[in-house]
Amino acid sequence: MNLIRNDLLKFRRSHIWAVILLVPLIAVAIGAGNYTVNTEMLSAGWDSYLSQIMLFYGLIFMTAGVAILAAAAWRVEHRGHNWLTMLTSTRSEGSLVASKVASTTIAIAAMHGVLILLALVGGWLLGIPGNIPREFLASALLALAPATAVASWQSLLSMVIRNFAAPIAIGLVVAIVSFGALASGAPGVKFFLPPALLSDTLWLGSSAVADAGALTASTVFTVVAASALMIIVGWFASVVYLRRADARL
Repeated sequence: MNLIRNDLLKFRRSHIWAVILLVPLIAVAIGAGNYTVNTEMLSAGWDSYLSQIMLFYGLIFMTAGVAILAAAAWRVEHRGHNWLTMLTSTRSEGSLVASKVASTTIAIAAMHGVLILLALVGGWLLGIPGNIPREFLASALLALAPATAVASWQSLLSMVIRNFAAPIAIGLVVAIVSFGALASGAPGVKFFLPPALLSDTLWLGSSAVADAGALTASTVFTVVAASALMIIVGWFASVVYLRRADARL
């Protein structure tokens, strides 16, 4: 817990509050705007409204937010003598990597919470008719599992690449490739690309995505199991790299 607390404190210098607030705000604004100008076609009330928001959030915005947060988590370690200090720490490589992923996930959860809050407030301000679908909150909560998987791999990229922007750019490219693969119906792509699994989970039960899956117990198990495997593999790869790294990086 001390490691996680220390990593969270390091976020103070990176202004991640802007990411936590602006990424959800942009996604909600675009989704709400698209709903507002297409109310004749999008007539399912809250379901249509929230599906539009999650469409854009899952398309690229959440992956982008995760990539930025993961890069911010490692930024301090790439400055000055912090890399050497970390390598000579008495803490194990596994705990160091796990702490980075955990602190990033906490920041992701905060960003996700802001999205849900803004989406609900926006819906009430727009006077959206009907009831808030329970599937929205359930899929939003479930999405934290694949979001952590994305964080695990983005953490690896941000640890290996000293440049702050490069891992973010790679994450965006993978997000675009993932969307293309999902749109083309490529079989099993969500089990190989964490952003694809994240997008697919955010779109569960969505009326805005033609091939959106249903939120069932089987789906929940599959998402959690696949996410856990991706997290473990990403963590293991990071540990192996860190054990072989030297103080010159």
